[in-house]
Amino acid sequence: MKISWSPLLRGIMPVLLGISLTACQSDEVTTPPPTAIPAPEKAEPAPEATVKTPAHTAPLTGLPVKQPDPARPVAVMINNAPAARPQSGLAEADMVYEVLAEGGITRLVAIYQSYHGDATIGPVRSIRPYLITLGETVNGLLVHAGGSTDAYAILQNGGKQHLDEITNASAPFWRDSSRKAPHNLYTNEQKLRKAAADKGYTEQVTLPVYPFLPPADQTKSADNESAESLSASTDTDTGLTTERASSHVQTNSDSANVSTTPADPSTGNGNGNAASADLNAASITASTSGAGESPAVNSASSATTSSEQVNSLQLKYLLDSYTVGYTYDSASGQYTRSMNGKPHIDLNTREPLTAANVIVLGADYKVLDDVGRLSLDLESGGEALMFQQGRMIRGEWSRSDGDVIRFRSGGQETPLVPGVTYYNIVPNSPSFYSHITIDDKKMDKNG
Repeated sequence: MKISWSPLLRGIMPVLLGISLTACQSDEVTTPPPTAIPAPEKAEPAPEATVKTPAHTAPLTGLPVKQPDPARPVAVMINNAPAARPQSGLAEADMVYEVLAEGGITRLVAIYQSYHGDATIGPVRSIRPYLITLGETVNGLLVHAGGSTDAYAILQNGGKQHLDEITNASAPFWRDSSRKAPHNLYTNEQKLRKAAADKGYTEQVTLPVYPFLPPADQTKSADNESAESLSASTDTDTGLTTERASSHVQTNSDSANVSTTPADPSTGNGNGNAASADLNAASITASTSGAGESPAVNSASSATTSSEQVNSLQLKYLLDSYTVGYTYDSASGQYTRSMNGKPHIDLNTREPLTAANVIVLGADYKVLDDVGRLSLDLESGGEALMFQQGRMIRGEWSRSDGDVIRFRSGGQETPLVPGVTYYNIVPNSPSFYSHITIDDKKMDKNG
């Protein structure tokens, strides 16, 4: 039978269907739409610190200067006897050499090139042939008070440019009545340069070129050192690999290439100073093996720069009363110098002397006479240690004719940290390492 829907039912059906569907949906749990979580923002990388390379640097220190300075270095012989300490003006030197003199004492050769001023310098003392050599490696004007007979022969026969208080006492020098002679002779840089100009001495010379670490490498090395201090292990990577040393050798374009003019020979003929005491010849007599030859370099050990972290060193030349120390300060990046366990003070500043680089060299000294005068071999080269940025670098030193002393490790010259450099030349006898103590541990004869 056919069912027919009335118009009324046809109108109600859609309504009933809608109610039915609503009732079914009321039994379901309504889940809110997920909240959109924004993606984390990428952290912007910290900008790298930019290290500005100075436009001009001092040739002997690598430190920034306002303008190129071709001034001739001045090499002053400084007394280091106990009665001469504290000395004046060493804090202003660009570099300092410390060597043995007769009687087991040491003498300092202070080199001034970038400093110009009236700071007192001294006490000034006598000169020896090897002190002449050290001063002339940087083409320096020699400043002294007297000298040995051999030294005067070299000065006079070679027509050397020098200022001597004994044979040509003049305005550059004065004596301090508060100290006893001969430990009371002083000068200053301004007076020395005026006296040299009055004599017609050469004012500009060819200056040596040293490699220096660029500022970026100095910062990086300091950061590495901070990280190392948190670790108990010793890292043998110095941060001064052969590749880095060769790629960062800095040619100082500010160094003046001005040829020297002939020097006025000295007319003085003063006598040499008397030596203090005989020196035991056996303790420092030069070994004859390999004399005059360049030291052999072990290619296996020198393939890469070898270094280790060292915070302090002590050097005993011969006498206990001449024990030199250097302690590294990581905050300043400098080594503080001491004598016999006490800070080595500059009388002008009342502050300890500091250095950015300390180089210890082994060389052959030889006693020449009964007075104890010495010769020093500055030609053959030999073993050496460099201390910089809290690290000790093993290497060797050499000096070619007409050049300065160079420190090399891994076959490459090692760049200096910009700042003052101290060169300590200790005897090779009984062994180079027998004179050195690092971090309160004496090195054995093989290092």
